[in-house]
Amino acid sequence: MNLNLATLLPALAFGFMGGYFGSLVAQYSNTPNDEIKTEKQIIQNNPLNPFQTSTETNNAEYQFESLHLKIEGLQIQIETLQKYQEQNTNSATSKNNSSIQKHSRSALNKENLITAGMNSDIADDILRRISQQEFRRLELQNLMQRSNPTQRRQYSKELRELNKNKISLRSEMGDDSYDQYLYISGQNNRVKVSSVMAGSPAETSGFQSNDIILSYDNQKILSWPDIRAATIKGEIGSYTSVEILRDGEQMSLMVPRGTLGVQLDAVQVEP
Repeated sequence: MNLNLATLLPALAFGFMGGYFGSLVAQYSNTPNDEIKTEKQIIQNNPLNPFQTSTETNNAEYQFESLHLKIEGLQIQIETLQKYQEQNTNSATSKNNSSIQKHSRSALNKENLITAGMNSDIADDILRRISQQEFRRLELQNLMQRSNPTQRRQYSKELRELNKNKISLRSEMGDDSYDQYLYISGQNNRVKVSSVMAGSPAETSGFQSNDIILSYDNQKILSWPDIRAATIKGEIGSYTSVEILRDGEQMSLMVPRGTLGVQLDAVQVEP
């Protein structure tokens, strides 16, 4: 099912806001006349926020903060759905998608890291730091459910920074060692062209089905997100080289930067 994710988050946010303000209007309309006079007097004394009385300020602030956190949570969920949708778009079969997800959840293994060329002490250090980071992420999510609005803002900020600076095994190991690690771990480490779109730059440049993409603009390609990241760089209209493997023979194709126009499968190839 295709999702219009670009409009989902704003719609949900406005839905929350509309429901909240609707409840305020309903509450005000049911207030007795003598209480309305009192509220009007309070509003005159507090013109900055006509929707709240002084006795309701803290409660309203809490509700607004809760709304903000709910929107942040929805944003995270939508980002996850976007990644899943993009994965489906760039994979030819749902069976292959299941394989990608299964491999992506494979636990880090020290022996595989060492076999891929990593020093034992370095492997221990990386695994420990990744484990500590994951624990802190879970801890922050728990604390956000327990704390007051001010504390939740602090925890939410820390969680965003933690996700932004997530430890990358690839950056720690380098492309070649990480490539070896993926293969040794039984994970996919290449992308293969499953089909070429008619009228696309890929068709014009000579791509064929079953071509395995090795690099784009001298950047090693190990997964479909690598292709996505590479094709949004550079100036539209300029050309760059793409190294491919076709029937066991390595060759180079020149392609214009921008959308390539291929459907991709994730495959496992010995480095």
